[in-house]
Amino acid sequence: MATNKNYTPTEVQIWNRLTCDAIHYVNMSPTLASRALAMVHTAMYDAWTNYNNSGDEVSTTTGRRLQRPSAECNPKNREITYSHAAFTVLQALFWLDLPAEKKNIFRDFMCTLNFDPDDRNLEPTNPAGLGNLCGKLIIDCRLGDFANQYGTLEDGRYVDFTNYCPVNPPIPQPLKYEDRWQPLLINHKPQQFLTPHWGLVKAFALEWGGEFRPQSPITCSDKEYKAQADMILEHSACLTDEQKLIAEFWAGMHEDKFEDSPKDGDLNRSATPPEQCCRQARYLSNKYHHKNAFDIKMFFVLSNALLDAGIAAWDSKVAYDYVRPISAIRELYRGKTIKAWGGPCEGTKEIEGENWIPYIPTPPFAEYVSGHSTFSAAAEEVLTSFCNKSRYGESVTIPKGGSKIEPGCTPCENITLEWKVLKDAANEAGISRLYGGIHFKAGDMEGRRLGYKVGCAVWDKANEYFNGKLG
Repeated sequence: MATNKNYTPTEVQIWNRLTCDAIHYVNMSPTLASRALAMVHTAMYDAWTNYNNSGDEVSTTTGRRLQRPSAECNPKNREITYSHAAFTVLQALFWLDLPAEKKNIFRDFMCTLNFDPDDRNLEPTNPAGLGNLCGKLIIDCRLGDFANQYGTLEDGRYVDFTNYCPVNPPIPQPLKYEDRWQPLLINHKPQQFLTPHWGLVKAFALEWGGEFRPQSPITCSDKEYKAQADMILEHSACLTDEQKLIAEFWAGMHEDKFEDSPKDGDLNRSATPPEQCCRQARYLSNKYHHKNAFDIKMFFVLSNALLDAGIAAWDSKVAYDYVRPISAIRELYRGKTIKAWGGPCEGTKEIEGENWIPYIPTPPFAEYVSGHSTFSAAAEEVLTSFCNKSRYGESVTIPKGGSKIEPGCTPCENITLEWKVLKDAANEAGISRLYGGIHFKAGDMEGRRLGYKVGCAVWDKANEYFNGKLG
């Protein structure tokens, strides 16, 4: 991220970065990350509205009922209240899971702001108490949202309660059902579908997870079924250095190139799409000199778009339970010789079809639709609408040999990825999954369309709170 030396990041921006840092440190999945971000920023927004007398904005939980008198609505009280709201939610979500050396990251920032992290009062007549109360209300509202945050003592938190079970045995066994998801073997253990219950989670704007569910994907009986697999093989055989790095970048492997990414811990852990979308928003905040009031609302609408995007994408993933390219290609080309990427630093080779591998690892859930495409398109829609501009301008340079998958081999020279407008980034995030070999074209394109619809719905719902029509 290019740093503007004359601009101090907003406190809201820093709370967002700390949330993303915590997501990184505890290794949260994309679905859980989107929910955590929505909880933090909704609590901050709700607290802020109670000390904001310059607009029509109302709280999502208490409407106007706890709004303070105009004489109390000053910047200091607003900062105290939304910081206490953020701290309350973050401590509840992350403190138990954070490594020992990171447990005080939220407390330390509160102390930097000269706010008392030990002030846990819930009185709505003072800024700290009202912030704590707003945070607690969001926590309580989310207890029964079907995320299964607390799970059971036997199974743990956020576990599936729908009894999802894959219909296919794990690779390398042949597919029983050609167009359905097949687990891979990771360290000799079958993959477990990640949060298959997520389509049931309570959304911000969607009536239910399947409200915008896309049409069915191509079945194995359609002639296009093989054609979509052939397209992935063609990408695999002809990967350029730039395409490889696009696949790696949007898989979250190069977030350490940005100044406000975590600087310690396991930087080899890939960033989730919600983390990447938040980094884009922080860049915009920096670039356009946002004030706290602007960022409160921007991150509120962005985080809830990410929440609903994850719910909608996972609804589709479970509803269609669609096959990944690795399973389809190995089945279609079993016993045949194909040309494809041969592995790290091996280039294009002739290999047996049943041994084909994608450029980036295949994640543990079904293909249709692409989560990256859905998250990125939803974020692009709400950020463009909120900022009233599409200009972006961020870039990243991967040095010669700086590939995470082919270190020392790729790229042959420095390569810079840059995005003039937000849609460039969203579209590149989508197609990166084809370059990486883990999604078909329809999974990307339908994910983009789904994300756009989700973003529009969230934008409309957020504006009802902004204009005082809800609450």
